[in-house]
Amino acid sequence: MLDLFEKRLAEATEETNHLWWQTYFAVLGQEVVDGDVYNEFGSRWFHPDWERLSDTNGVLTGDSAWSPVSEFFLKLSDVYGFEIESTYEEGGMDFGGWFNCINGHITRDECVSYHVYRFTEEDTEFFYSTVENAEDGYWDSIEEMDQVFIAMLSETQKEELITAINKYKENESISN
Repeated sequence: MLDLFEKRLAEATEETNHLWWQTYFAVLGQEVVDGDVYNEFGSRWFHPDWERLSDTNGVLTGDSAWSPVSEFFLKLSDVYGFEIESTYEEGGMDFGGWFNCINGHITRDECVSYHVYRFTEEDTEFFYSTVENAEDGYWDSIEEMDQVFIAMLSETQKEELITAINKYKENESISN
């Protein structure tokens, strides 16, 4: 099935390097039908990057237009019998999440705020990136921040974040 998937994906992206309404169907080996691209596939377009790892395994990554291609992955899983584990994030729209399926059945579908997603995926690295943003004045107080994310932090991390916010505010008041 991976061979068939690879062939269809290569043919579908041959001219544009991304998938869109008709080429989503081509990858699935299905006739094109009318419908809403977001309901059918999750996103207006998807720029896939495929890497085959073995006879039974591969990695499909890519960019999509403002929303995850979860519905497309679900259809891939059903058509090809794939087990798919996917993650997605969009900082500007404040979301991230996980979508997993096997044989056309959803096994995980969880969408959270961007900060919660990033902290869950890479806690220490993302935390220090957030502290740097606080030092640059992204927030005037910890209350302005995603409170679910704040609840995930240790007391020490909360204090460090508050200190970073206050440091920025202090530097701003001195320069004014």
